[in-house]
Amino acid sequence: MPAGWFLCQSLKSKGFEDVYEIYRNINEPFNEVIKEIISYEPDYLLLSVYVFNAIYVKRLIAETRRLLPECVIIAGGPEADETFDAHHIVTGEGEEALYTLITEGGGKVTYAKPVEDLDSIPSPYTPERLEASRNRLIYYEASRGCPFKCSYCMAGLSQGVRYFGSDRVKKDLVNIVNGGAQIIKFTDRTFNADARRANEILSFILETFGDNPDVCFHFEVGADLFTESTLELLSRMPKGLIQLEAGIQSLNPLSLKAVNRSANTRKLIKNIQKILGYGNIHLHLDLIAGLPHETLDSFKEGFGAVYALKPHKLQLGFLKFLKYTPIREFAGAVYGSEPPYEVISTPTLSQAALAELKSVEKVFERLYNSGRFFYTLEYLSTTESSPYNLYLSLAEHLLPIKDNSDYGIQKALLSYKGGLPHIKETLRLDYLLCNPINKIPKILKREYSAEFKSFVKELKPDSLIGYEEFAFLPDKGEGRFIARFDYRNRDRVTGRYAFEVI
Repeated sequence: MPAGWFLCQSLKSKGFEDVYEIYRNINEPFNEVIKEIISYEPDYLLLSVYVFNAIYVKRLIAETRRLLPECVIIAGGPEADETFDAHHIVTGEGEEALYTLITEGGGKVTYAKPVEDLDSIPSPYTPERLEASRNRLIYYEASRGCPFKCSYCMAGLSQGVRYFGSDRVKKDLVNIVNGGAQIIKFTDRTFNADARRANEILSFILETFGDNPDVCFHFEVGADLFTESTLELLSRMPKGLIQLEAGIQSLNPLSLKAVNRSANTRKLIKNIQKILGYGNIHLHLDLIAGLPHETLDSFKEGFGAVYALKPHKLQLGFLKFLKYTPIREFAGAVYGSEPPYEVISTPTLSQAALAELKSVEKVFERLYNSGRFFYTLEYLSTTESSPYNLYLSLAEHLLPIKDNSDYGIQKALLSYKGGLPHIKETLRLDYLLCNPINKIPKILKREYSAEFKSFVKELKPDSLIGYEEFAFLPDKGEGRFIARFDYRNRDRVTGRYAFEVI
């Protein structure tokens, strides 16, 4: 979204009035997308090419050439190269290069230079675009480039970082929030690379939007780069106003060195623990499987250490050998020849080991990252020797089952390891923390005691307050407990409703 918005607004500011924007995804019917394109009868078709849509875009180019032979097709973006049958390819930043190409012409490939003064680019966050994006996520670009040189990342190819002016950023954020956006996701590769600037923007957000419960700001950060002043500022943020995403990638020092990634691991973990301890910020961590020198055992160890931090989300990614990145020189590695160029095997991680990790990732994403099985996973973690072994065991049990709905998973977990003694109690607790109390699935219901039935009978009906009886709770063990669920109060960080034992 940001690239298209910037390019379109730049062209409009230079006198091109008939610039139309189409935003579709690769899951939409191909013919419907083609029909929309040809309905405009464009003179020029500009296409953004990324690793996730490259194959789809090649099809679009071929079909557009057939149906609109007079249309000039220009492809740009990180995946665009000479293999695309477009009339022109633009590599690099397109705001200035695209205008020159359209007005003066050019060869097959244009190598665009970075825009030196980013504030010279008109802001694309216009009232019309913001109205069309009301109550949705908006990506926001406050800088370009990256200060680091990780060998697997396209951003590492940039020459340093360039920033949009702070005053412009503040003005944009006010307009975006007033336009009704719910989540504003900064695309900056490392938001806190410049601590002073990060503090200025965070302070502005706190002062300007701190009392707005309907908006959230998401940042990608280097967890080891936080200063004490930034941490103190984060500790004062209202609950749910800020989301952070930090790439750990690996805890194997040999792997980090091999991909030219410098990180103070000890400080990184310490800062993550601090932020999670504040309880007011949703924290997303990342690991990458397939890095040089990473073995299955070292990955298991790193996964266990990061899992123990209990982040709100932990993404298990797989190394991509993106075009032009130095990681393609990784000797002995095998990867896919088509996008997304994902790792198949390495000298220290076999194809079978990576397939096992894929199985673990699928189950982990569905259970842990959904946030809907929190207490069940806490309980299940006591049944295995390590977090990795838990999810491997769950993968073996769950992946053969076709029903991937919550109900299907609940039903499958009830039979896990022959039926664990307290699994129904934890599943019911998790269900009630995420769903209204009057919709408990039949398979999770229990026979209530006479005392609980009498207790409920005397209560004044309230659809937003619910009560439930449990014979086991993860933090209390076995017993007879009555829990009160408040469906007026959903935690902005965890997404779960409030509950207490009475």
